[in-house]
Amino acid sequence: MDDGFFDRVDQYEFESVGKKFKMPIFYRSARMFTLVFAANYVALRRMLPDKRFTPAQMAPGVGAIHLTAFEYYDTDVEPYNEFAIGILVNNPHMAKLPSYNILRQLVQLDFYTYIHHLPVTTELALRAGIDFYNYPKLITSIDFDDTADWVTCDLAEGGEKICRIKGRKVKTPFKGVMKFFCHLYDEDQPQIAEMKINARKFAVLPGPGMCELELGKEHPFALELKKALITTLPAIYMYLPDMQAILYGPEHLSLTTIANLYEQGIGLDLKELAKVTGREREYAAKE
Repeated sequence: MDDGFFDRVDQYEFESVGKKFKMPIFYRSARMFTLVFAANYVALRRMLPDKRFTPAQMAPGVGAIHLTAFEYYDTDVEPYNEFAIGILVNNPHMAKLPSYNILRQLVQLDFYTYIHHLPVTTELALRAGIDFYNYPKLITSIDFDDTADWVTCDLAEGGEKICRIKGRKVKTPFKGVMKFFCHLYDEDQPQIAEMKINARKFAVLPGPGMCELELGKEHPFALELKKALITTLPAIYMYLPDMQAILYGPEHLSLTTIANLYEQGIGLDLKELAKVTGREREYAAKE
């Protein structure tokens, strides 16, 4: 049952690593949980690639990093797992005041994040994410484990532990639509891709006692997190055991990405591209 979530969205066929898929990408069945941590504002500014990205502040001088684990069961790019390491940034349409901007995002369920690292578990998810969206993806192991009371996700690369996050299977009394505006960067140009989530069940709670983080000792990602985090005690916990999603975009594509779309033989000539973008009349006038 899809609740009509996908009904008004047209898709178009593309190809990567010899496999066809559709965009925008539909995620028909999935789950996720996310932990939000207080982080050093100055450290976050150094991690961000452009001054146009400004960290949202939980308090003066205190930004936020989120660690989010996804398990995608049924998607247009096959099943896979994903782990986002991101920095919460200001919603540009609101005052960039400490606490205010980030709390408004939480209340409105519209989240603005810079995706710093995005490990995945399959080649198709890797190539589609890099070649079509410029997501900073790499292949790692992302393993979920469940008990009656907890869900755990272990992130590792080449057998080397990056981190383990753990969350309680709490009651999920809420449902609704969330939007994640994922900020990316390519060729000195900010880009963005929107992920809209149909959260069939979710809960948002204070983190202490609800979730845990254990960092690896040597992996560069783990060392980077150790330097940036003020504490490994989570501030916020978000649990979505039943969700759907649509990955729109991307917006503000670099010319290199546009060229890559053609090089990979996506089957769009200029007439078809005009049709996709709703500019048939403009194209016909130029012929």
